[in-house]
Amino acid sequence: MRSSTRASATAKRYVAEEAPPSVAPAPARLVVVEVRALPRTRPWYTDVWVTMLRRKPLGTVGGLIVLGMLLAALLADSLTSYGFSETNLRERFIAASGDHWLGTDQLGRDVLTRILYGARISLYVGFGAVSLGSLLATALGIFSAYWGGRVDLLLQRAVDAWMAFPGLLILMSILSLLGPSVLNITLVLGLAFGIQNSRIVRGVALSIKEHTYIESARALGSGHARITVTHVLPNVLPTIIVVATTGLSTVILTEASLSFLGLGVPPPYPTWGGMLSLAGLDHMYRAPWLAVWPATALSLAVFGFNMLGDALRDLLDPRLRGG
Repeated sequence: MRSSTRASATAKRYVAEEAPPSVAPAPARLVVVEVRALPRTRPWYTDVWVTMLRRKPLGTVGGLIVLGMLLAALLADSLTSYGFSETNLRERFIAASGDHWLGTDQLGRDVLTRILYGARISLYVGFGAVSLGSLLATALGIFSAYWGGRVDLLLQRAVDAWMAFPGLLILMSILSLLGPSVLNITLVLGLAFGIQNSRIVRGVALSIKEHTYIESARALGSGHARITVTHVLPNVLPTIIVVATTGLSTVILTEASLSFLGLGVPPPYPTWGGMLSLAGLDHMYRAPWLAVWPATALSLAVFGFNMLGDALRDLLDPRLRGG
């Protein structure tokens, strides 16, 4: 017993001697992590306008003209103290003066006032017809391109039949049946705009349809409606914006042509084409400003929308450049 006790005591002593000395824990290091805020990314449409200001001076000028036209149409009541149908036979055929900056017509109406209110008609018909036509062109173009086959063949032959007729002639025929009014002109011009530009949307949708991500979406079980709305439509949208912007000038000019021929908005509401037709032709030699100022306003509007549309075309869809 004594020997075993002695052996255990000796073993404890050796263990105590061989045990490593206790090491104090090292203090924790303070790690400083620099956190930086991610740069804010601007929306794509903001980048488009910023790029236009830097690289497209003519597009910027066109945008300013369009903006000025919008403000003039919206603030026409505040910019002039005359009514668009207010007559004063004592002030007939007055040239530019302090009271009438652009003169008066054969009934003593202020020409500047009628031009400002005429801008409302042009913008109302222009934006209304282009909006309706863009929806129609998008629906026809995507539907025809996506389904293909007989559906595409029938729709394109119907488009060919429509485009076989002269555009102004078929518009005059329809308006002669419906009667001249703002709503009828907007609907007819929107129909013509949509059918004509559905070819452009169809061409872009055909190229998008062949991409691999469309096949991947089908393989994952996506339906036709989901593929069309989620994958095809967002990629066609830049082309639709370009077509709509460049088409505004054409629609405004067509509305002026119909008003010039007597198929536009009926009097007394002023339209630029109607001002050129009625007072402009009858009294052109006696009061040339009756034709000069409406023609100038129409030319500026067409120029502004054309320059803005060309700049947006180059920035949003370079494939259409020069087309």
